[in-house]
Amino acid sequence: MAGDAINALYDIKIAAFKNAAPLPRKEETQAQWQGLGFLVGGTRLVSKIGDVVELLEVPKLTPLPAVKSWVRGIANIRGRLVPIIDLHEFWETPTTMPTSQWRLLIVEDEDVVAGLLVEQSLGIQHFSEESFEAHDGEGLAALQPFIEGAFRHSGRVFHEVHLKGLLRDERFYDVALDKSN
Repeated sequence: MAGDAINALYDIKIAAFKNAAPLPRKEETQAQWQGLGFLVGGTRLVSKIGDVVELLEVPKLTPLPAVKSWVRGIANIRGRLVPIIDLHEFWETPTTMPTSQWRLLIVEDEDVVAGLLVEQSLGIQHFSEESFEAHDGEGLAALQPFIEGAFRHSGRVFHEVHLKGLLRDERFYDVALDKSN
């Protein structure tokens, strides 16, 4: 009895290996690029996974006096005070979604950290590296200096944005209101 069961399992194993599809050859696989997708002003953007440290619902903000309108305030994120920047206002892009759907991207570059408000998270996006098209962001207004190119997938375009480059931009540090007006 036990021998019949073992023989039956052995026959199943042999049949499974005989009928299994072969693994793809290494040169047939396509390199994949992963990023976090999000919306700003209705434009689909994607940033490298490593550029975004954390994705959160918008926390309670404490406003700051005498700063530009795109600095929404600061928030306590896990015991650390983080400046919260509205990317729509910083890039002078109109919003297309209610603030109840907005999310906060935490971005760090060496010792600089910021929370960036976006309209909506689109989750982790996977693209074939071959679908990348280099371009300079022409037509994307204030986003242009931060655009690396775009990925096309299923008829949709996701512009790759370099968020750490935003944290290095000198305009990002010019937060004080001009009191001469």
